[in-house]
Amino acid sequence: MMLVFPQDSNLTKHTNLPDLPACFQLSVLPWTPCIFLWLASPFYILYLKRNNRGYIMMSILNRIKTVLGLILWIVCWTDLFSSFHEMSQNQSKPPIYFVTPLIVGMTMLLATFLIQYERLKGVQSSGVLFIFWTISVLCAIVPFRSKIVSVLCFQNGVEDKLRFTMFYIYFGLTLIQLILSCFNEKPPLFSSVVTDPNACPEITAGFLSKMTFWWFTSMAIKGYKSPLENKDLWSLNKQDSSELVVPNLLNEWEEQAAFRKAGPGAEPNHMSVNPEEEEEEEEVLLSKRKEVRQPSFLRALLRAFGPYFLIGSAFKLLQDLITFVNPQLLRLLIDFTKQTNAPLWWGYSLAFLMFGTSLLQTLILHQHFQYCFVTGMRLRSGIIGAIYRKALAITNEAKRSSTVGEVVNLMSVDAQRFMDLTTFLNMLWSAPLQIILALFFLWQVQRHTFQYIYTLPLPSVVQTIIIFIQNVWQVLFLKEMVNHGFSYLIAYKSVYVQCHVMWLSACHVINGVCVQGINLSGGQRQRVSLARALYSEVDVYLLDDPLSAVDAHVAKHIFDNVIGPEGALKGKTRILVTHGISFLPQVDNILVMVDGRVSEMGSYQDLLKQNGAFAEFLRNYSLEDIIEVDEEEEEEFPEDALSNHTDMVDNEPVVNEARRQFMRYTCIFNASRSASCFGFVTSAFTSTSHDNKFGSRQTMLLFFRDFMIYNVKFKVYWEYAKAVGPFLSLFICFLYGCQSAASIGANFWLSEWTNDAQHNRTQEQVSMRVGVYAALGISQGVLVMFSSFTLALGKIQAARKLHQTLLDNKFHTPQSFFDTTPIGRIINRFSKDIYVIDEVLPSTILMFLGTFFASLSTMIVIICSTPIFALVIGPLALIYFFVQRFYVATSRQLKRLESVSRSPIYSHFSETITGTSVIRAYGRNAAFVLMSDMKVDENQKSYYPGIVSNRWLGVRIEFIGNCIVLFAALLAVIGKDKLSPGLVGLSVSYALQVTMSLNWMVRMTSDLESNIVAVERVKEYSETQTEAPWIVTDKQPPPDWPPKGNVEFVDYSVRYREGLDLVLRNISLKVEGGEKIGIVGRTGAGKSSMTLCLFRLLEAADGEIVIDEVKISEIGLHDLRSKLTIIPQEPVLFSGTLRMNLDPFEKYSDEEVWKALELSHLKRFVSNQTSKLDLECSEGGENLSVGQRQLVCLARALLRKTRILVLDEATAAVDLETDDLIQSTIRTQFEDCTVFTIAHRLNTIMDYTRVLVLDKGQIAEFDTPTNLMAQKGIFYGMAKDAGLA
Repeated sequence: MMLVFPQDSNLTKHTNLPDLPACFQLSVLPWTPCIFLWLASPFYILYLKRNNRGYIMMSILNRIKTVLGLILWIVCWTDLFSSFHEMSQNQSKPPIYFVTPLIVGMTMLLATFLIQYERLKGVQSSGVLFIFWTISVLCAIVPFRSKIVSVLCFQNGVEDKLRFTMFYIYFGLTLIQLILSCFNEKPPLFSSVVTDPNACPEITAGFLSKMTFWWFTSMAIKGYKSPLENKDLWSLNKQDSSELVVPNLLNEWEEQAAFRKAGPGAEPNHMSVNPEEEEEEEEVLLSKRKEVRQPSFLRALLRAFGPYFLIGSAFKLLQDLITFVNPQLLRLLIDFTKQTNAPLWWGYSLAFLMFGTSLLQTLILHQHFQYCFVTGMRLRSGIIGAIYRKALAITNEAKRSSTVGEVVNLMSVDAQRFMDLTTFLNMLWSAPLQIILALFFLWQVQRHTFQYIYTLPLPSVVQTIIIFIQNVWQVLFLKEMVNHGFSYLIAYKSVYVQCHVMWLSACHVINGVCVQGINLSGGQRQRVSLARALYSEVDVYLLDDPLSAVDAHVAKHIFDNVIGPEGALKGKTRILVTHGISFLPQVDNILVMVDGRVSEMGSYQDLLKQNGAFAEFLRNYSLEDIIEVDEEEEEEFPEDALSNHTDMVDNEPVVNEARRQFMRYTCIFNASRSASCFGFVTSAFTSTSHDNKFGSRQTMLLFFRDFMIYNVKFKVYWEYAKAVGPFLSLFICFLYGCQSAASIGANFWLSEWTNDAQHNRTQEQVSMRVGVYAALGISQGVLVMFSSFTLALGKIQAARKLHQTLLDNKFHTPQSFFDTTPIGRIINRFSKDIYVIDEVLPSTILMFLGTFFASLSTMIVIICSTPIFALVIGPLALIYFFVQRFYVATSRQLKRLESVSRSPIYSHFSETITGTSVIRAYGRNAAFVLMSDMKVDENQKSYYPGIVSNRWLGVRIEFIGNCIVLFAALLAVIGKDKLSPGLVGLSVSYALQVTMSLNWMVRMTSDLESNIVAVERVKEYSETQTEAPWIVTDKQPPPDWPPKGNVEFVDYSVRYREGLDLVLRNISLKVEGGEKIGIVGRTGAGKSSMTLCLFRLLEAADGEIVIDEVKISEIGLHDLRSKLTIIPQEPVLFSGTLRMNLDPFEKYSDEEVWKALELSHLKRFVSNQTSKLDLECSEGGENLSVGQRQLVCLARALLRKTRILVLDEATAAVDLETDDLIQSTIRTQFEDCTVFTIAHRLNTIMDYTRVLVLDKGQIAEFDTPTNLMAQKGIFYGMAKDAGLA
């Protein structure tokens, strides 16, 4: 049955009192929210079923919502039953009076059901119901007004009082439901909000709060009032933590790998009796195997993170579609300005519709960005976790195929790029979609006037640097930038190992920072590592030469009290690899290995009786028969390795917090036993070396140095401008200004051109209009090209200059810097910060300049079009400035916190790669994986608020932009009689663009401040104190210096850093050229420090060192170090060929290199290699044994053959036979050289000219070995401990 209601368009538009047809009000308007809810409910219920957050107790708020829902159902069906009653009274009613109440009533029942179902599933605030109630209220506003207007216009009063009353009750209840849906329910029982004292407020935020990111406001205020600290950060959401993200990715990857093993369509195997059938079947299986799909990591990433990412893609699709609504509204607005009799309400409606559409677009766009960035964040966590776990699992052979730097690069750079990629992935389909839609609308308007155009819208790193310095190799590397198998036997045993490579986890010591134990001497590190093995409380201990780096006295103490028959490990199985022979009589069985095979096995006495190779070995390398003698009672073991200084932290609350955090970490490491946890922490955390390298209280500030709070000064910007070039910087800004001027000119010209149609002048000035417009367009294109080119030129120049300055400084930096700076921070400067300067900062500057001039252009255009708009700029600018300051202050601090928390990830990872064998041997994989995950989550804790702050800012700044759109449109409506359609189109179209420009300008301002910190950080490390000059021209010694090799210490004192105690005190001695000097002393006596002074790695606090009448403090470092040679305690090789490691400058012929290899007893080994001298050495020389690496260092020294040679415990890691060969080579090949040898094996220096005994940094004894033995002093005691007296 048809309704007799007027449906003329004059009723809806061409009138000053508009209204919608009654049929429309009774059908489309009430059905719209119902259709939405019925369509959304199946998906929403499925989502709730799969994401149960817990159970919420029935609250007053929930009861009210439920009661109101039932009342609404009753109200709707009262209307329905009223229609049935009227029908029974023979009052005919159209079907719409039955259908609409039925549908709306059933929808209210569905809404009531969802209210309760959400409560059972732990939903505190419902987005679906909020949207439903909002649509319901909006759709009810029209009939709400219509009914009032009809009552006021007609004098007959209300005809249908029941329906009139029911509608207003319905409207009131719906409005109340909308208001109530803005409030949150209580958290579910047992949720993290209850258990976590610092839970992220997003968890409990309502739908409106989440859409506008209002929940972040508290942190924005806190960051504005005071600098943010780590304790201010919220806990990471559970679903974003490594605990859930990494296993999810690994499970998907394992499925990929399992699919590859099984193969598609794999069938169960069966036995075949016929050999021919079996052969045929094998061929078929092989052919199928070739077709098996390789596992795809990309596919695993898509399966793990794709579903969540698709939600963001759906928001992006919706936003793209809404983007084209405002241009259509603008078209209608331009039509409105051309119609002189058009009602004003229509123009105002279009203005507010444009504002509402822009607002909706803003909210949807930032939800898309949120989903994309969270996906990227999870992607990074997953990839870092996968790389870390893989690094722990790969074999040593596989590990040698890549350097530590390459693997760290995967984590620091590549994982970051994966994260950055997620933001732009949707552009692959979004950009083509927008182009297609734009072309479609352009095609639609091509027949219309021109104004429609406006309607379109490192552990080895430190060692490497020291080797560079000692061997004077910095220049080469600057020019080239951006034996018997004992250890192998041990390495393949999966039980607790004390490795020869003394690896330590990054441990924060009270007085300094211990990155891989760099603040401990070699002997101290071995003892800490041995203590760690001791605390592990297992049944089998494999000890790989743990006594090599300690002197005889300490070695004897360790053996007697720990390893020996009466030591702490008695009753345990101990397998000891050793090159020392003094302890062999006390072991149960001896296993002798030659060339990787067992040659003899038995007890000490049995092997002596057999009179075989072992007995001959003892006769050759024992100065006298080793006999057990009753030792005098041992003196108290000196606490020179790990002495406690707990009093320093009693009054330091900040340090106590750091200490508690460290104790938590170390407890994870030793989680199996609380006692071991306590022991480990006591020894490692509250200790420092006796020589007090890190004894200053000031070094405590090292932990917090990167937390220094200060505003980015103008100086930093000026430094970057200088790196780009001051003139080039000004020229770039000038080009961008000209580019914007050309754009404004072209648009104003187009606006004037569109007005020609009103005056019928379109054909008269076509050539002139086209020519000028083309010239302005071409000028703009040329300026864009030149500005982009000059900016690219500037960024390359700045990045190169800053990187070169940093690199130069680091090669000139004293060793103390590397002792006190965690390697992760140095890596961070060269990786992340240089990456920011190289790639991120230039694009930030590009966007900042673009958005700044775009925003400026918009203001100019709108003010020129409607001058009254200038009144609006003031309030909007105030709000803009206020929001911008809030954001920049908070965002900058979050960036700094994120940057500081990123370095420990890389430090921990590089240390883990170095110590993989130890971690696996101790079975601590899970503990270290957990530690890595904790560091990643700690970093994400500051990264997540950072990305939310961008969304928070975007919504608010774009709201200001939307207000500009609103005011521009309203002012165009008000002044439509004075403005041309072209100018209206120009003004409003610029206003539509300013929304994004303002947002990005604030973002880029903040990003510029945040990213310019990279320049600040690089400059900080580029301006650290450097060593003395490499060459002092007026003080260069003669080319043949030193001719004799005389070395004299004159009242010499030295300390590691300013403010620390002296490690050498008033040393005075004179060594004649050609003398062989042995240097001995207990751990921490200053032996290595004395050799470092010769190379000026430590500068004198007092006194002088004179070499052949030349004071070394007066000459350049290269002139000094090129005349000295050192064979270090820990041999370091570089990735490259063996020849490169021996002769990096290619100064020597192949014959000289082979001669050096022969003298160093490596010729046979190298000759047996297929690549000979081109043998590839892996990073750190890990494909060579420790002994072989030491021999390579010897060969290097033989090639250089300087007058002065230093051996820093160079033979500690080799067996006695190889040691004897090395000593023989040194005696013959360096006969006329001055040799300083730091030795723990006293037998190697018993034939030296003199022996220097150091004790607590002072000379205790200095004489010939014979005289010292006769004096029965310290040297005699050490010789006695070694079985030499």
